Amino acid sequence: MSPKNVSVRLFIFLIVGDVFVGQASGHVLSGQSLSEQSPRSSNTRLDTQVDTYIRQQIRKYRIPGLSVAVVRKGRVVKLKGYGVANVEFDTPMDANTVYQLFSVSKIFAGVAVMKLVEEGRLTLDTPVTDVVPSLPREWRAIHIRHLLTHTSGLPEMSANPRFACLPEDKKKRITPEEEIAFLSELPLKFQPGAKWSYHLSGYHLLGFLVQKLTKKSYATFLEERIFAPLGMASTKFGGTEAGVIKRRSPTSYSRETGQLTGWIYPFTTRDYPAAGLNSSAADLTKFLIALAAVKILGREHREEMWAPVELNNGTQKPYGLGWTVDEHKGRKVVGHEGGGAIWVAHFPNEQLSVVVLCNLNGARADEIQYGIADFYLAL
Repeated sequence: MSPKNVSVRLFIFLIVGDVFVGQASGHVLSGQSLSEQSPRSSNTRLDTQVDTYIRQQIRKYRIPGLSVAVVRKGRVVKLKGYGVANVEFDTPMDANTVYQLFSVSKIFAGVAVMKLVEEGRLTLDTPVTDVVPSLPREWRAIHIRHLLTHTSGLPEMSANPRFACLPEDKKKRITPEEEIAFLSELPLKFQPGAKWSYHLSGYHLLGFLVQKLTKKSYATFLEERIFAPLGMASTKFGGTEAGVIKRRSPTSYSRETGQLTGWIYPFTTRDYPAAGLNSSAADLTKFLIALAAVKILGREHREEMWAPVELNNGTQKPYGLGWTVDEHKGRKVVGHEGGGAIWVAHFPNEQLSVVVLCNLNGARADEIQYGIADFYLAL
């Protein structure tokens, strides 16, 4: 056998043995196995690193359980639950566990309104009195944009002494129409567009306006136009005291007193646009993938939704149309926090989305989300 044939056979033998050598040479170039160099192996190592980081955060903040989803370039790269959904019964958490989203509900209000804008049924500069003429005359200066960006100047209903005097049970059953009546008795806090002030009443009014325009409840509109088409079967409106929502953890928790205690929010229908939505990590990936792929909104309207609001004096605030607009290490990131336990974030330029859903108030879901994002932003 010629020396050339011996070298080729040696080369083939060593590849089969998972050691890469130089062609026609016995010099080893790399001691790594081919499997260690494969993309699958690299993904496995990354997944393990992220798991380790998440478990460290669970211990740090003493979180009973959480669910995480990561979407990168239109593909789900991580979808997993950690810990327990219910401490009392030691029920394991998973990616399909349903959580109350609290203020993360506002991102869906932004999408709902932008769908109506896209269809030509209103504009962001439509005065609210054009939709409901019976609203107070001074509210004519309030436009749809002001409601979404927290710049309307509307007070909260709780500022009305007549509301404050109501029995607690009656406060829970206030209708949108009754809330508007209470708000109508109060002066605006500032001229619309002059300041930024985070509040709930503007979103409650938005839900009422959507109902007037579509002749459907706000919840029905979102179910028909977003949730059902995307197969988001676990995404439903309803507070803790509402009817049964399948797979929803029956309890959220708090350590405000030092001990682990139950933490309950009985959202009513008037709260829905601001804070009443429930969903899972698995369902939210469907929404984020569709939004990034321009399947829910056109690109122009989506980008407008993610632009920071500009006040009357030209200054900008880090909030868009239902979405926070911020930066992380020089990268634009949009999303929203909810209840001190929930965080949904999207990095538009990097095509990366991260969802962190915790069942503990004060769990610092924002910090955990950015920590997870850093692993994928480094790729």
